[in-house]
Amino acid sequence: MNTQTVTVFEAREDDALREAFIKQHFPFIIHTTSSIVGRYIAIENDEEFSVALEAFNIAIDLYDASMSKFETYATTVIKNKLIDYHRKQRKHYGQEELSEDITAPENDDTLRVEIADLSQKLKAFGMSFSDLIRLSPKHQDTRKNAIRVGVTSSKHKNIVEALYQSRKLPVALILKVVETTRRFVYAHSGYITSVMVIFTEELNSLQTWILDTIKDDEHGSSKS
Repeated sequence: MNTQTVTVFEAREDDALREAFIKQHFPFIIHTTSSIVGRYIAIENDEEFSVALEAFNIAIDLYDASMSKFETYATTVIKNKLIDYHRKQRKHYGQEELSEDITAPENDDTLRVEIADLSQKLKAFGMSFSDLIRLSPKHQDTRKNAIRVGVTSSKHKNIVEALYQSRKLPVALILKVVETTRRFVYAHSGYITSVMVIFTEELNSLQTWILDTIKDDEHGSSKS
């Protein structure tokens, strides 16, 4: 069955369909979690994402057709779970409270379409959206610098043309316009390529999602 046709009620009854339903709502979970915690979510190592994923599964099990639409209900469950988690963390680390004034993201459909579009475009480079997530540098400063390289490079027509023609990062050209090292560009070539495609193709929702990384760093204590 196509993941686009899986309903919450079907997902509740079949593990394979549940997995497909979760995959179908992956952009929603990422966007909702990022909105609630107020920063970019790196799904490989962010505990908040694990909490949100658990909450989404709970929402699947508890949702009733008499309620508001599923996404609205799931947002509430995710929000409550994250607030509970954050309060427990706050007792140990003195963190600030999360905002409780969160609603379901209005542009989830747009984000989902853009992710599908990006996955299609990245095929030309032997990549997918999953690779963007997997290759995302875990250290915030490294991720921020990789985004800077990708965004700056996407503004130069000759670099973009070389990328699309060869399907490889034109490292020599990039080094002429971005202050970085050849080693850094090679080490994060897949992620930089993805960022370049996102900004070259003007995928606005994904641009916002990517740039949340920089906002997080600027508001945090990490060195730039």
